[in-house]
Amino acid sequence: MEARPIAVPHYFHSLNILRCIAAIAVVLFHWQKFFYPDDVFVPGGEKDTALPLYSYLSFFYTYSSLSIDIFFQLSGFIFFWLYSTKIADGETDFKKFAVYRLSRLYPLHLVALIAVVILQLLMLQFMGHYFVIQHNDAYHFFLHLFFVQNWGFEAGTSHNAPSWSTSVEILMYLLFFLICRLKWHTNKAILLLLILAGAALQHLGLLIGKGIFSFFFGGILYYIFIYILQKNKTKKYLKIIGSLTIILWIPVITSYHYPIQEQTWDYANGLFRPNISPKQSAAQYEIVRNLLFRITVVPCTILFVLLLETVRGQFHHWWAVVGNCSYAFYLLHFPLQIAAVLILQQFELDRNLLLSPWAMLLFLSVLSVLSLAAYYYFERPAQDKIRQTAVPEKSVTTS
Repeated sequence: MEARPIAVPHYFHSLNILRCIAAIAVVLFHWQKFFYPDDVFVPGGEKDTALPLYSYLSFFYTYSSLSIDIFFQLSGFIFFWLYSTKIADGETDFKKFAVYRLSRLYPLHLVALIAVVILQLLMLQFMGHYFVIQHNDAYHFFLHLFFVQNWGFEAGTSHNAPSWSTSVEILMYLLFFLICRLKWHTNKAILLLLILAGAALQHLGLLIGKGIFSFFFGGILYYIFIYILQKNKTKKYLKIIGSLTIILWIPVITSYHYPIQEQTWDYANGLFRPNISPKQSAAQYEIVRNLLFRITVVPCTILFVLLLETVRGQFHHWWAVVGNCSYAFYLLHFPLQIAAVLILQQFELDRNLLLSPWAMLLFLSVLSVLSLAAYYYFERPAQDKIRQTAVPEKSVTTS
């Protein structure tokens, strides 16, 4: 046993690192949107080998949509860690909880929504069509306005498309608050049932299922972390989970260039299910691969960085800046993409300029500066003003 318990950091900057990486991965995944014919989505467009630095970034171009599961699991862990007991004990009521969450998410969501509406209208005026996303009508605008654009009422992806995950997150907050208020948050059986329900809903094509599955998986991850701390064998578990995390990531990273797993899957299907079509086999492989990623790679990675920061001490506070700006980085990249297309059109420049790694670097640099400015000069002041007005306290944190 370890000589004495290790002090747990009051704030995990390691989670900000993961959140930053996941946000960058999403932007890289969406780079393909620049090159769909006539700006209309084409399945498989992400496999265009002409994309910038394709030999190095092909994994991100193809699989980075899975990084959304990292966001949801991080949220699940953080909310069970910071809020579950306070809500269950009545220390945090619904008004305070709702104000704190909406003040963090809604101001930038509204600004980004209005920006996309304006930019898409300019696209329609100057280019005769929208940029990739087609459901830009008033009905879907009001769904976005009330943060319910991906609760099952929508006809499809609309307006600022990446905000679908934030919409689902809002629903997770409501469900989480209810569970904590009923004091069910410590009931592992209920959490497992929610995870299964999420899997079923996702199978039916509802994105809220993806959120439920991963958010409450993050809750389970919180209790695993607490269990490790209580066992007082943090360093031992760090070595075990660290090694397991590396082992799990090796096939994930190498699978695109050396698809041994997929070849093994096809070979097994040929032996035991010879009547299955190649299309069905590929679809089922994707489901299994995605599920394994969500229940092994993501939780092990999160748990590893949590234990690493617990053992080594809190990471540099600079990572807090990265974490604070990751929401803007994620939410503003789509309107910035539309703006980039309009600028190229205005100056009669070839869209293929965006195939240059330097163009991507410029885009990411502009997006980073814009995200920093958005957080410190808009998001944070708006958040503090809303909280001080709605739930006045002596001091208002920015969590």
